[in-house]
Amino acid sequence: MHGGRSTVTMSTSAALLLILGFCAGAHALKLPSYIKACSRNDPNINDCAKKSATEAIPHFINGDPKYRIPPLEPIIINELSVKKGSNNFGMEFIATNAEMRGLKDTVIREIRLDLKKQHIEYDLLFPEVNITSRYNISGRVLVLPITGDGIAEINLKNVSCVIAYDFVKKLNPELKQEVLIPSKSTLTFNAMAMKIHLSNLFNGDKFLGDNMNHFLNENWQELIREMGPPVGEAINQFVSALLSNVFELVPYDDAFLDV
Repeated sequence: MHGGRSTVTMSTSAALLLILGFCAGAHALKLPSYIKACSRNDPNINDCAKKSATEAIPHFINGDPKYRIPPLEPIIINELSVKKGSNNFGMEFIATNAEMRGLKDTVIREIRLDLKKQHIEYDLLFPEVNITSRYNISGRVLVLPITGDGIAEINLKNVSCVIAYDFVKKLNPELKQEVLIPSKSTLTFNAMAMKIHLSNLFNGDKFLGDNMNHFLNENWQELIREMGPPVGEAINQFVSALLSNVFELVPYDDAFLDV
């Protein structure tokens, strides 16, 4: 999805660590009993990783302090914004203190591992993602001016993401073992439906606000081209931060058994 320039500033809350099946602590820890380690020599390692991660999801919903895993819900986004819209949506939208819910219901459709190339891809489906935040908006939507400052409620249905990571292997001197460190990531993002409600549009004018909200939802496919990229980037930044923290502490030989 492509839209205007977007920025995301995130806090470290909630967890998608369940996607990986790896955990971290102050010192190197063994995998918890509810996560099955996979063999790096397994010809079906992709299936093993998917099965292990899927079975771990229920154990991560409320977090696991021993492994520094906070609860999955909500993820807090300090700022999520569209700074410059497209030709159709020339608007500036800033959401602050946003709470994102729905990632606990992640469906792991596929995990693709290539340890020789040090590349991992996660094909994910979020059946429903809800975002609630303070917002400020100004500019225009198609030919209509828009302004507002209030509460934004955004609902996304069947959000699909493919998150791809490259890794480098290095020695962690504290653990005296090799670990994997994410070097770069890419994300593709799409949603099958979107609903939005912005309170206090046009200084609280109910008639104008109701009509604008109706108009936005009638044109959700255009709108999601602007709103989708920062939401996807929020997910990507969150997972990337967790990967960096986790893989610095989890030995490679514990994550992928040499059997």
